[in-house]
Amino acid sequence: MSTSSSRPDRGRPEGTSRSTAVRARLGPGRGHPSDGIDVAVAVDLVMLHRGLTAEEAHDRLRAHAEASGRDLGHVASDVIDLGTSRLPR
Repeated sequence: MSTSSSRPDRGRPEGTSRSTAVRARLGPGRGHPSDGIDVAVAVDLVMLHRGLTAEEAHDRLRAHAEASGRDLGHVASDVIDLGTSRLPR
């Protein structure tokens, strides 16, 4: 018995990964491919919790990473693990 599903993900064209779909929402020049899935997930969380666009959420994460002297991926991991409360409003 197989545990995998044969139906495509809802809301995305068949064969499109979540990170590709998020990068597409960020638009041209947003969501650098090296950002990784953690940044994409963190952008989604910030968007939902703060009511921001994908671009605004990515900018907020990047600004916080620069201000704190940390890597964007580490800030994204913190958002995933700890939530958005540590990000400045």
